[in-house]
Amino acid sequence: MPASPTSVPLRRRAARSIAWRELTEHAPAPLAAQTIVATANLSFGAFLAGSGGTVVVSPNGSRSKTGSVLLLSQGSGVSAAQFSISGTPDAPYSITLPGDNSVTLVDGNLNTLALNAFTSSPSGSGRLSGGGTQWLGVGATLVVGSGQAPGSYAGSFSVTVNYQ
Repeated sequence: MPASPTSVPLRRRAARSIAWRELTEHAPAPLAAQTIVATANLSFGAFLAGSGGTVVVSPNGSRSKTGSVLLLSQGSGVSAAQFSISGTPDAPYSITLPGDNSVTLVDGNLNTLALNAFTSSPSGSGRLSGGGTQWLGVGATLVVGSGQAPGSYAGSFSVTVNYQ
């Protein structure tokens, strides 16, 4: 006996329903909005320029120098920039830091200092924790000229994190 015309469409609908349910059950969850919030500023602390050199602050906040720069322990403290990243748990992300000669610090008398060689920890990329968070430390190298004018220098820079 031939099948009734309604039995074939019912089977096809059932097959489509199963396929759709399998696709939705295995589809990745949409990514949560990713945020990055600065929690500490990058600070090079006090120093004397001498005949020039560099002051380096690492992503973990340690400070070193090159040339005749003299590092001082008085005045404001030394710190790496710190950021809190949040978003989709376990999501990988990339980190983009400023390039060399793209960030300049300026004092009240328009004297300038260049920031170069930005570094981060984690470096280049990271993965959010199972709770969807991660700390990011950023350091850089401050280029100090011979006889650099003393003062309080300030500026800003951007850090970008993107899901991979």
